[in-house]
Amino acid sequence: MKWKWKVPAAALLAVATATAVAPAAQAADVDCTGDLGDQTISGDLVVPGGADCVLGGATIEGDVIVDPGGWLDATSVTVGGDVVATDAYGVLLDGASVAGDVSAYSAGTRGGFLYLNDLTVGGSVAAGGIDVEISDSTITGSLLTQAASYVDLLRTSVHGDATLDGSAYGVTVAGAVVSGTLTVSNGARDLLVGATADGEADEWGNAVAGDLVLSGNSGNLRVAGTAVQGTVRLAGNDPAAVFGPGNTAGAVDGEHTGEEPGAAPEGDQAVAVTVPQQSGGELTWSLEGSSSLVDLGVATEELSYYQAQGQLVPVRVQDTRAGDPAWSVTGQVSDFVAGGQTVDGKHLGWTPGVLENGGDAIGGDHVASGFDEGEGLKQARTLARADEGHARGASVIGAELDLKLPLDTPRGTYTATITLTALG
Repeated sequence: MKWKWKVPAAALLAVATATAVAPAAQAADVDCTGDLGDQTISGDLVVPGGADCVLGGATIEGDVIVDPGGWLDATSVTVGGDVVATDAYGVLLDGASVAGDVSAYSAGTRGGFLYLNDLTVGGSVAAGGIDVEISDSTITGSLLTQAASYVDLLRTSVHGDATLDGSAYGVTVAGAVVSGTLTVSNGARDLLVGATADGEADEWGNAVAGDLVLSGNSGNLRVAGTAVQGTVRLAGNDPAAVFGPGNTAGAVDGEHTGEEPGAAPEGDQAVAVTVPQQSGGELTWSLEGSSSLVDLGVATEELSYYQAQGQLVPVRVQDTRAGDPAWSVTGQVSDFVAGGQTVDGKHLGWTPGVLENGGDAIGGDHVASGFDEGEGLKQARTLARADEGHARGASVIGAELDLKLPLDTPRGTYTATITLTALG
C-alpha cells in the first residue's frame, strides 16, 4: 500500500490517483508459445507443435487445440468450447471448467498424458494411447479411454457411461460415481475397482447406477467397496475377478471368486456422495477493492503539526486450516520519501477495526502517531488477530490512519509503503 502527499508552504496536498486496468482481451485464434497468464482469448487458442503453453486464470471463449508435441499447462482456466489434443506431449487442466468436450489421443508417434483435476467438463472426455489421470472432477457426458497406458479415475462423477478399455498398465477406480454403466475391459496388471492390490476395500468406494461390466481382462482384477444398482457382468477374465468386502449389486452374472456381493438396497433413488479428506487449509489475506493506494487527501495545518487522515484499504482474512489455530496480521510502515527528502515513518499511527466478522477476528490496539508518542507504525503492530478455535468464516479488517508531521517538514510528494504480514 502506498501513500503520496505534496507539502506546500501551509498544507499537504495529495496528488496521487489510483487506476485499475483490466486484462485486455486478445484477438481471435491466438498461438500460445509461453506464459499467457490470465488473459481473455476471444477465439481459439492453439498450442503449436513443440511449444509449451502456460495459462493461469485465463478465459478462452473458443476451442483449445494442442498440436503434436505441444504441452498445455492450464490452471483455473475457463474454456467455452472443446479441448482437442493429438500426439501432444501432454495436457494438464487443473481447476475451472471446459464447456464442451475434452479429447486427447496419440496417433502412435508419441505417448503423452491427460491429467484432469478439479475440473467441470460440460461434455464428454475421450482419450487413447496415453496416460490418463482424472481426479476430483465432474464429467457431464461420458468417459471413454482406449488403449491408455494406465487410467486413474479418482473421486470423480461421470453422468453418462464410463468405459476404460485396453489399459496395458492397469486401472484404478476409487471414489467414482457413475450414473451409467462402468466398463473395465481388456486391461492388464492391477485392475482395481474400489479395491487395493491385495483385495481389501480402498478408502474411496464407488457407486454405479447402471451395470458394472468386467470383460477380457488378464491382470489382477479386484473389486471391493463398490455399490452397483444394476448387474455385475463378467466374461473372459483370466484370472477371474476377485470380489473383496463391501460390494453390493442388483445381480451378478459370470465367473468370479471371493466374497459374494450383498443385495443392492431397495428404494426409489440411490444417493451417493464422496467426502474428501479434510485439507490442511491455509491462512490467506487479500485486499478488498481495485486499488492498493490510500489517498489521505489534503493535510491541514494545526497549531503545531500537519495532519492527514484516511482509511486503510480493507483486508480480507480467511483461515481454513484444520484445528482453527490462532492467527494475526501485522503492519509496518517504511519511511516517507520525496526526492531527496525523508520523513520518519513513525509519524503514522492507526486505529484498527473489524468491518465484517465471520472469522471471530479481534481488532488490534490503537497506535498513536509518533509525533505524539512512541514509534508509531515504524514498528510492526497488530492490525487484527483471532484466537484458537475461531470460526472458519472470512473477516474483513480495516484501520483509520492518522499522520502527523512536524511543521518544518519540507514540501514535496511523499511516498511510503505498509507491509502486511500474516502469522499463524
